[in-house]
Formats: sequence, C-alpha cells, structure tokens
Amino acid sequence: MKLALNIKTSLSQTLTPQQIQYLKLLQLPIVQLEQHILQEIEQNPMLDEFDDQEMENEIPSSPVNEDLNLFENESRIPIQATNTEDYGTDYYGDDYQDPVASIDDQSDPFEFYKMLWQDDTEFMPSGSGGSDDDDSEPFQIKDQSNFAQELFGQLSLYELSEEELIAADYIIGNIDDDGYLRRDMKDIVVETNSQIAEINFNAQQTQYLKQNQKPNIEHKNPALKYALNSESVELLEYAEKLKSDDFVFNLEKSKSQFRLNSSSVEIKILKHITLDTAEKILKIIQNLDPPGIGSRNIQECLVAQCKAFRNPSNEQKLALEILKNAFDAFIKKHYHLILRQYNITEDTLRNVIEEIKKLNPKPGGGDFHAELNTVIPDFVVEKEEETDELVISVNDSRMPMLKLNKAYEVLKKEAKAKQFNKDTKNWIRNKFEDAKFLIQAIRQRKNTMLKVMTAIAGMQKDFFDEGVTAIKPMIYKDVSDNTGLDISTVCRIVNGKYVQTEFGTFELKYFFSEALPNDDGEDISTTVIKQILKEMIESEPKDKPYSDDKLAAFLKEKKYNVARRTVAKYREQMKIPVARLRKEL
Repeated sequence: MKLALNIKTSLSQTLTPQQIQYLKLLQLPIVQLEQHILQEIEQNPMLDEFDDQEMENEIPSSPVNEDLNLFENESRIPIQATNTEDYGTDYYGDDYQDPVASIDDQSDPFEFYKMLWQDDTEFMPSGSGGSDDDDSEPFQIKDQSNFAQELFGQLSLYELSEEELIAADYIIGNIDDDGYLRRDMKDIVVETNSQIAEINFNAQQTQYLKQNQKPNIEHKNPALKYALNSESVELLEYAEKLKSDDFVFNLEKSKSQFRLNSSSVEIKILKHITLDTAEKILKIIQNLDPPGIGSRNIQECLVAQCKAFRNPSNEQKLALEILKNAFDAFIKKHYHLILRQYNITEDTLRNVIEEIKKLNPKPGGGDFHAELNTVIPDFVVEKEEETDELVISVNDSRMPMLKLNKAYEVLKKEAKAKQFNKDTKNWIRNKFEDAKFLIQAIRQRKNTMLKVMTAIAGMQKDFFDEGVTAIKPMIYKDVSDNTGLDISTVCRIVNGKYVQTEFGTFELKYFFSEALPNDDGEDISTTVIKQILKEMIESEPKDKPYSDDKLAAFLKEKKYNVARRTVAKYREQMKIPVARLRKEL
C-alpha cells in the first residue's frame, strides 16, 4: 500500500456555539426561558436586571431590524445603552493611570467582588448592617408536609411494631402519584427484610465493638496489663458467695442483684416479616385517609372506599357487592347481566351507578408532588374593537428585563492598569460577550416568534373570528414559505408553545392539520371533522350510542367522505371509548 498526500477542496456547514444557543432558546417555552435567564444572571456577573425604579426612569435603547418594524409596538427587552464597540485591546494599554488602589486577585479571590462593590452602594449586598430595626421578627416559612408524611403520621395512631413500621414505610414509599401501589408485594417484603437484616447487623456490630473495646491506658508496670478488671473481680466474689454454706441462692434475686455493665446488655433483634404481615399492613394503609390509598388496582380502590362508608345505605351496600362480585360485567357495561344476577330494576341500578361515580378512582390526586400544572401561554392574540384587527404579542411579562452590569466599566479600568492576569482578562471579555449575545438572542427570538405567530394568525384568521369550526388545513411548510424561515425553525417555535385567544388557550400544534376533500372538492381540515364528530357523540342518545358505522354515515350526509376506520382513528385520538362503553341507563 502506497502512502500519499492529496489536496482536497470541500465545502461544509457548521454551527457556531452562539447559533446553537440561539436554536436552544427558540424551542424553550416561556417558563423554561425564564428559568434559563435567571440561571444566566446567577452565573454571569456582567448580566443584571432592571428593578422597578429603573423601569420607570430609564428608556433603554434597543435597535430593531428595519425589516421587523411591524413589531415595534410590542414589548421589548430593555437594554442599557452601552458603547460596546470600543471593547478591545485598547483598554489594556500601559498609559492608563488607575485611581483605584491595586488589588491582587490571586491572593484573595473575594477581593475581586469587593472591588465591584467599592464606592457603589448599588452593588452592595442587601441586608449588610446599617439597619436600626434589629428586633424585627424574621419571616416565617410555613412547613408543608407531603402526602407520604401525612400517611405515616396517621399510622402512628396504630400499635405497630418496629418491623411493621419499616414495612409500612416501604409500602408508602412505593405509592405513585395516583395513589396506587404498582409494585409487587413480594419485592417490597424482600427489600423490607433486607433493611431489617442490615439494622440487626449494625446493632450486633456495635454491640461486639463495645464488648471487645480495650481501654487505651498506658501502665507504668507492664504486669498491670494482665490484672483482673472490676467485672472479673465482681464475678469471683459472686462465685465465693455461692460456695458459702450461709448463702441461700435465689435465682430470681441474684438476677436482680447482679448485673453486667451496659456493654453486655442484650440487644433487640428485629424479626423478618412475612407476606401475610405485609398484606395486613397494606389493609391498614388502605383504611387511612383518603380511603383506597395504596390499592393495587381500580377494583381494590373502589371496594376500599365502599367499605369506608359509615352507616351505608342500601344502594351503597349493593354497590359494594357489585364491585366485589360483578366487577367485570360492570366495567364492560353488561348491565343486563347485573340486573339478572341481583334481580333489581334499572332505576335501582342507576342509583347504584350514581353512588359508584361519587368514588375517587385516583385517591392520590397527584398530590405526592405539589406542583401546579398550569399552562402559561407564550402568545396572546386579541382583537381590537375599533379596527377589528388582530393584535399579537409575546407574553414576556414574566421574564426579567436584562441589561449590562455597570460594574463592567470598573472592570475595564482595572484591566487597563494590568491589575488582572491574562486569564482574568479573557474571563471578563468572554463573560461580557456572552451577556451581550444573550440579550441580542432574546430580542431576536422574540422577533422570530412574532413572525411565525403572525403568519399562523394570518392563515387562520377565520378561526380567530368564528372559532374552531372555521379552522383551515395547514402544514409547517405553509408557514415556512410565508415567513422565509426553515421548516426546522418553525418546528422549534411551534413545539411546546401555547397561544391565548378569546376562544380559549390552544397549543400551536392545534392549528396544523391535514386536508380532507369533501363532496364539493373543498379541502376541509381534519380538526374540523374531529370537532363535528365530537359534537355528534355528545348529542347521541345515551342508552343507544352511535357505532362507528353510523357516525361515518352521518358524516357522509354532511358531505364528508370519511371511512369507518378513519372515524375509529379520530375517536381514539380524542380518547373517546367505543359505543358499548359509552352506553348509560
């Protein structure tokens, strides 16, 4: 094989780190973007945010691209006017006389931040003395316990052994957010016994170390090392008493009189639990508040709640019997089998079903993690009453208003005097460039998002005027052609974003749908067909719900050529059950 050197010319496209960061900012929703900005403020000392007083007094300059003048009435991220073009090697000249005292940043890293705060009360840490009100009471934070702690607190009212409490802790720890125990009880028993074995081992190890611990005492006479200790002397005296004819040996009395020291006290060995013991503990947990917590399936959950009724009525008693003995027929809505099995009327069964509907199928209620799942819209689309035009705005009221930190001017002066080494100067320059780029990237992100949302609103203007039934078919390529942006950029902006309208809050993906031609040759959005299908199912007779074939026939009467399997697909996408499961008495 010959070795040779060849010259080759190629053209490739690569993304800079700034471009990658900008693409990441595009796909962040409003809440995650807020968290990202706060994190950048903490990590970059060159970034700062406007306070309320500055927002009232300052009007920051933020030049906007002339091609985006249609957005100039929207809210902007204020940026402090700072001449950044002169940042370069000139600030590191030798002819600058620094009025500030020299600081050695290598000797004490904290002196760097002292210099930032020097002679400038704006950058002094808040709460650093100087307050006359020293007796003010600190703010008290309310202690909030989670659901698992509340359950374990209720268990303290029961007389449970230490082994049973360990098992209960494992069971409660494996309960999910809905309140169900999804894990096999045998695995929980194995883990509990492993924990008990570890506790016993640690206790025995501690006991052994105490008994065999030799005091580290240096004796002048080496023979004293082999002298009898106080315990041995006491034991010999006790043996001498046993040999004496005058000593009457009383076993119980001797046990109470003679005691070894604390190191020889017997330790408590915990016993392993069995599967039956774990089942008994689980039944106790299921009777806690809320009833049914820790159930392994929906039947066990509903049965536990029915058993928790105080002075149950006849319907509640019958509901318990049906859930225990006719659960399969009940969930499949084979009501005729239940009527025949219990010899009851439809009115009675209807009352029983109403009692069962009052039960909670998710006793946990998602409270194990107290997080508020609220959709915060990224866009707000409103209609002006006078001009009847759509006003589109980005919901950036939650985001901090960014500016460049004033301490940067001090840092430039320090850098001129060469008080910082090369690494420090590079660090200052990089942090400044990062802060400047972040501010520009956020402004550009806002303009790009407004551009995409304006295109969507323009193509779906009938939706914002009339509602869901007026939505038109639209794909990502349509928005890409309208805005001149790449399809991948449109996807990044659309994914995970929401818009608030007068008809409700919708995900941006909701406005994108395929086209389906009707008998007149007009393209209809599949979203419109789904909405019509949903309205037909909501208005159907509850005792005889429409089958998929019947729904397809009704759509054909409305000049929508939709096959039965397509109806079934749309119904499943909307999470609507089949006709048999929609039946009611």
